[in-house]
Amino acid sequence: MAHVIAKSPAGPRGVESGGDDTYENLLLLCPTHHTEVDKSPAGTFPPEVLLDWKHRHEASIAAALVSPSFAASNELAEYILRLLIENRTVWKTYGPESVEAQANPMSNLASVWAYRKLDTIVPNNRKIVEAIRKNSNLFDVQAYESACAFVEHAEGFERNCYERTEAVPRFPQQFEAMVRRYAGIQ
Repeated sequence: MAHVIAKSPAGPRGVESGGDDTYENLLLLCPTHHTEVDKSPAGTFPPEVLLDWKHRHEASIAAALVSPSFAASNELAEYILRLLIENRTVWKTYGPESVEAQANPMSNLASVWAYRKLDTIVPNNRKIVEAIRKNSNLFDVQAYESACAFVEHAEGFERNCYERTEAVPRFPQQFEAMVRRYAGIQ
């Protein structure tokens, strides 16, 4: 994490009062670019440039998570099912109940799992949640109840990725069964 306005008045892009640790004043950069930005001559990367980078990146992420509208429930179900298949593959390969994790509890697979949750499962879950919300009219009431159970699981799963959270609902198997039924796959 990099400060747009340095915490120390003497730091890069520093001001007399120093910058704070608020979301608005923080920017995620890889270690290489963090060093480049902070070690460049004064004025090379002014706060306005860094904030523009941040806002453009946030906009691209928001756009990537926008769900399409579907005309039919089977189209929505196929979209969701593909994301669920990708998530399940990651879970079965790296998750705490994977064959490798069970066979060798001391392996470093947990560190890979931590990354795979964040780079694949959480974004896929967000896409599914957005698709459910945007296309909820394509579900009957019983199917929508299963979809809402998935939303609660996804929200809790993501929170647990960042901060240990007790009693997060497990993946609702009835949700996948419902999606498969809507997709015409039994």
